[in-house]
Amino acid sequence: MKLTRKEKIGYGFGDMSSNIILAAISFYLLYFMVSVAGLDPKLAGLVFIIAKFWDAFTDYLMGVISDKTTSKFGKRRVYMLFGAIPYGLIFILLWITPFSIETSQFVKFLYYTGAYMFFNTAWTVVYVPYNALTANMTNDYDERTSLNGIRIIFANIGLLLGAAIFALLAEGEGSIFATLFNSVKTGYMVASIIFGVIAMVIMIISASMVRERIVSNSTYNKPLLTTIKEFFSMKEFRSTMIYYLLSMVGFDIIMAVFLFFVNDALGFALVGGGEISMIFIALPLIFAIGSAMFWVKKSEKLDKVKVYSFAVIWISLALLLCIFIPSYNAANPIISYFFLGFTVILVGIGMSAVQILPFASIPDVVEVDEYYHGVRREGAYYGIVSFVYKIASGISIALIGFILGAFGYIESIDGVYIAQPESALIAIRITIGLLPGILFFISVMFGKKANLDRKRFNQIKEEIKQRNS
Repeated sequence: MKLTRKEKIGYGFGDMSSNIILAAISFYLLYFMVSVAGLDPKLAGLVFIIAKFWDAFTDYLMGVISDKTTSKFGKRRVYMLFGAIPYGLIFILLWITPFSIETSQFVKFLYYTGAYMFFNTAWTVVYVPYNALTANMTNDYDERTSLNGIRIIFANIGLLLGAAIFALLAEGEGSIFATLFNSVKTGYMVASIIFGVIAMVIMIISASMVRERIVSNSTYNKPLLTTIKEFFSMKEFRSTMIYYLLSMVGFDIIMAVFLFFVNDALGFALVGGGEISMIFIALPLIFAIGSAMFWVKKSEKLDKVKVYSFAVIWISLALLLCIFIPSYNAANPIISYFFLGFTVILVGIGMSAVQILPFASIPDVVEVDEYYHGVRREGAYYGIVSFVYKIASGISIALIGFILGAFGYIESIDGVYIAQPESALIAIRITIGLLPGILFFISVMFGKKANLDRKRFNQIKEEIKQRNS
């Protein structure tokens, strides 16, 4: 089932909206909590894991609710339309620092835990139905890859805005709003207001451009544990979920550690603030956008997992370079600039494949489930996948906080630069240089184990068609 270019672009707008917000969170929130709000890094890690666990438990519920929804706006689009407003506005709460210098660590911990849980709930209402929409738009194997290729282009534009432009506006003493308001804290808050409103508007536009073409009147009323058991009984579900999960967690780790890597491990916090961060966050995203359709075209000729395997080798070797990039040296700064720029460009080229190909395999399991169990339940399926991913993501980000704390990272207040101990700097380099690549390589094994190539998927789709005719 072919989609119009308008529908593909409209679907891309949805992930652009989400990534404007998620990029700011992924790249800056841990750093903001530790280095601006002054929260202990171990407590900041705990904020992520608690909020993610909460978020995970709401995902399945939201998936089932969207499966059973009947409205003139569809099963999924209705939540994108009306959920966009709270999800854009609640985002702002994450970047407020309503504390005095005497405020205890416990009070800060409670505030950010509550604010992050509140935001994640609003985000779930929008994004679980949005993700499930892929399976409702088309059931064509290659068309889904094309749809997700365009989606990733817009997602990376969102990442570019949410990461690079957010840095220019708010990150560091030299950023625009920090200079304008003479406060890094105020700079972050003002930037969050602007980005929250922009993301809200773009999500509403996305919902108005897409259509739900494959819609079943879901009548399943199976208990949660029965549904989960049926999903996990399928080898295709287990393998594809882990394939997707490990690729995304690896990507999350890169985003969470990157600012610590640039500012602290390489020492660029001393010379640039927001401008330096913007440049080196923008570069990989620009090259990810430029290379996205290359990976899509390759996967149409070959197989998704084969192309992904090559991309994993590429990005893992590029990340290894992060361990060896020389720190900033005022006497000869061009060396650090060159090697960091070269490395992030290589990472960006591989990054788009890591984003596109595992996600493009996720909706294929909806047909596998229908083949085995005779019912389409896209919302419940995406809810469970999202549930497991968010738990894993929360644990991984918490792990980063614990690693920083264990190796002596010192938190600061209002972005004031503090020289970190050598042990923390080495830990940062090894974490970004090795850990994501290990996860990517393991994900390849599960992608192959799923055994859902084009030929088998089309056979399953044809058997479902004959059975239903």
